[in-house]
Amino acid sequence: DLHLEEGQQSEMGLLSGSAPAPEAPAKESWYSDLVKMYKEGKFKTYARWGGVGNCLLMVVLTFLTGLSMGLIGALVSIFLGILVGILELPFCCTCFQWCQVVQKYLGVFEVYWLRGVLYICIGLALGVTYSVQGNILCIVYSVTNILDGLCYVIAHMRGETHSAADNSAAGLGVNTTKLKTQMAVSAMGIV
Repeated sequence: DLHLEEGQQSEMGLLSGSAPAPEAPAKESWYSDLVKMYKEGKFKTYARWGGVGNCLLMVVLTFLTGLSMGLIGALVSIFLGILVGILELPFCCTCFQWCQVVQKYLGVFEVYWLRGVLYICIGLALGVTYSVQGNILCIVYSVTNILDGLCYVIAHMRGETHSAADNSAAGLGVNTTKLKTQMAVSAMGIV
């Protein structure tokens, strides 16, 4: 039996009625998702969505709850949230003249490592605001902005760059053609 080939041994096991031992699944480490995400190279998209999330959190959530937690921290959060919104959602800046003027000065942050450093600095500024003013939302925004900044730095290291599509909703990874088709079908009542 010891000299039988592997295929013959498994046939012998099946014939004798004993099933071969199932293979143990590969053990995944706690950081395997991060490794997979790094290999896929989508850090630009994740960073963009993180920036949109930060913008919404820093403006909307602060309006809803943050004003009661401290005026200075709330004002700093809202101001920085609007700045992040101008960077991440440039297609929304067509309505306001002042927004277009500010956007011209922020063109240097189309280089992702610079944008990452800016977000890390915004996160640190919000951390300082928390330590001085005590607004708990500032520490949450601080952490999320620093993580978003790190995503941009990693995107730059992976060779991901800013493109013209990044100035539209398609730059966020949204299939605008499919979205428009779904909206049209929904509007016409077609199932």
